[in-house]
Amino acid sequence: MNQEASYSSPQTVRRLKPETVTALAVLVAAAVLILAMKMLSPSFGSWGQIAAILTTSIFLVVASYGQGLVILLGGIDLSIGVIMSIAGMMIAELTNGSNDALLWAVPVTLVSCVAAGLVNGLGIAYLKIPPFIMTLAMGTTFFGIALGLTAGSSQKTVAPDIQALLSGTLAGLPIPILLIVGFLAVGSLFQGHTAEGRKLYAIGSSLGAARVAGLPIEALTITAYGISGLCAGLAGLLLAGYSSGATLDMGDPLLMPTIAAVVIGGASLSGGVGGIAGTVVGVLIIGVLHNGLNLSGVSPFVQQVIIGVVIALAVTFDTLRRKEN
Repeated sequence: MNQEASYSSPQTVRRLKPETVTALAVLVAAAVLILAMKMLSPSFGSWGQIAAILTTSIFLVVASYGQGLVILLGGIDLSIGVIMSIAGMMIAELTNGSNDALLWAVPVTLVSCVAAGLVNGLGIAYLKIPPFIMTLAMGTTFFGIALGLTAGSSQKTVAPDIQALLSGTLAGLPIPILLIVGFLAVGSLFQGHTAEGRKLYAIGSSLGAARVAGLPIEALTITAYGISGLCAGLAGLLLAGYSSGATLDMGDPLLMPTIAAVVIGGASLSGGVGGIAGTVVGVLIIGVLHNGLNLSGVSPFVQQVIIGVVIALAVTFDTLRRKEN
């Protein structure tokens, strides 16, 4: 009986997916961080503060999901910040403070962002340009085009309905928190329970094995970067609604945090490992760090150093984990 029990326990542990184990570990780390921040700043940790952190995390959650998909392939998307800014500028210009154009302005904005992502994917998949170079070059190109069209000026007010979506509540909960829950459910379903999602993991784990298996590597690569563009566009649209307007640089501060959230959430920069649950918890950790450090009176310079150290530790942990495997 004892012998039987000794074999069942390891089998139970092995049934858990690596990304699930990582997400749980990061969640525990987030809880410990919240307690630590509470000790440093007793005023930290109220429901109002947590709700505020979650509300303002919706932009990073959505953009980081797209970043997580391309990192899952072993790539990276450095055009996300620019695409977010362009989406915000477009929706502000097209709606011009009115709800009348929403039915066509939102699809036009998002389709444009998907097109930008597809350009990245085409260059990476067929021209074999390294993702770092391709997305950086396209981000610079997109920014230049937008700068030429707008002269860098701020755009008009965003449609009131989008603003209301970001500031409203439902059943006592801020709508952005409910959007995060819904996005988490849809993202988890795609990555973990569809053939395409499993193929992305396979490609990221071993490109050679994926080719032997006959997986459509080019098509899936283009799709992943297209989804990244869509997520960046949606995040930019929401950010413009939250800010009631848009500028050409409003997405820039969120580029590096999208990478940080994915890495802190347990994804491997070499591909094949990661999940949206871990990414969401990574976003939460970044939000808690920033909020807690602000309340503690820590300067923005020191905050950036601390965030950088956290990212370095996460990458180091990933490197050690891959060596063990």
